[in-house]
Amino acid sequence: MLREEYENFQAVLRGVDAPLYSATRQQAEGLLRKIRKQNGGHLKRKEYPMILRRDVFNIRETENKLARFWIKIPVHQVRGGIKVPIQVPKNQEHPLSLDIREGKLLWKGDHWSLQITVMKEVELKPQLPSTVLAVDLGERYVATSVVFANGVMKNPRFYGKQVRGVRRHYAWLRRRLGERKLLTVMKRIGNTEKRKVNAIVHKVSREIVNEAKKHRAAIVLGDLKGIRNRAKGKRMNRIVSNMPYYRLTLMIIYKAHWEGIPVYKISERNTSKTCYRCGNMGVRLSQARFKCPACGLDYFNADLNGAINIAERFSWYIGENGDALDTAHNSGDVKPC
Repeated sequence: MLREEYENFQAVLRGVDAPLYSATRQQAEGLLRKIRKQNGGHLKRKEYPMILRRDVFNIRETENKLARFWIKIPVHQVRGGIKVPIQVPKNQEHPLSLDIREGKLLWKGDHWSLQITVMKEVELKPQLPSTVLAVDLGERYVATSVVFANGVMKNPRFYGKQVRGVRRHYAWLRRRLGERKLLTVMKRIGNTEKRKVNAIVHKVSREIVNEAKKHRAAIVLGDLKGIRNRAKGKRMNRIVSNMPYYRLTLMIIYKAHWEGIPVYKISERNTSKTCYRCGNMGVRLSQARFKCPACGLDYFNADLNGAINIAERFSWYIGENGDALDTAHNSGDVKPC
C-alpha cells in the first residue's frame, strides 16, 4: 500500500491523474507547479520524495518488540492510514521530541528512507564576543580555523583536504567516461561524488561548530564574495568552482545556530595577501606557502594567515565597545548570519 501511494505520487508529478490521499495530492500538485515553472513547462523523468504534511503524519515511541518507533502514514485506500516501523539512529532520537515540521519519504533502490525536518527555538546572544573562531575558506583545505581570545591566536585547525582530491578524481573519471560515451555511468558516479563530498562537508561543519562550542566562541566566516578571485589560471578556476563553499557555509550557520552560537560574516578582501604579523602585502608562493618580504615571514601556511587576518579584522571592526555589531546589518564588512 505504501509503494502504491508512492508510485501514484510520482504519477501525479508526471501529469497523470492518480488516486492519492487528499493532503498528499495537494503537496504533489504544488510541487508539480514548481517543477513546471523551473523547467519551462517540461517535466523531468525522475523520482521525487513523497511529501508528508506535518499535520497528517505522526511518530510514536512504543514498547513494541518489533520496533521502538512507529510512524502513521496516510494512504488513500485506508481510513486512518497505515502504521510502519522505523529505525532511528541513537543520535537522532532526541530531535523526534522537537516540533516536527515535515516528512519526506523516498525509495532508495532496496529500502525506504524517511527524512524529517524539525524546529526548535534557540537564543542567540548578541553581546560582544570575547572569543572568536575565525574560518578561512580555501582551495587546498576547504576550511582553516583559528581561535582568537584576548589578543592571542591558538588552536589552528585544517579541515577537508580530501575534498579537492575527490573532485579532481571524479573530474578525471568523467573525462575518460565522456571519451567512451558512457553517459549512464557518468551520471551514476556524479551521484557518488556528491554523496562523498556531502559527507565530508557535514563532518567538517560539525567539527568547526564543536570547536567553537568548546571555546565558547562566536564563529566568524570569510564572506564568499571574494573567494573566487583567489584562483589563478584555468585549472585553479575549475577547482575553486567545484569546491562546496556555499554548502559548507550554510551547514556551519545552521549547526551553530542550533547550539545557540552566533555567526558573523566579514569581507575577505586581501586577507589572503596581507601579512598577519606586520600588515604589509605579502606573496602567496603556493596554495600552502605565504611569504612577506617586509618582515621576513616565510614558509607560513597561507590559509592560516588568511584565518588570522579574518579574526584580527573582525576584532578591529567590532572595536572595544561593540558598536560595529549594532550597525552590522547595514555594513558591507561585518554581517550577522
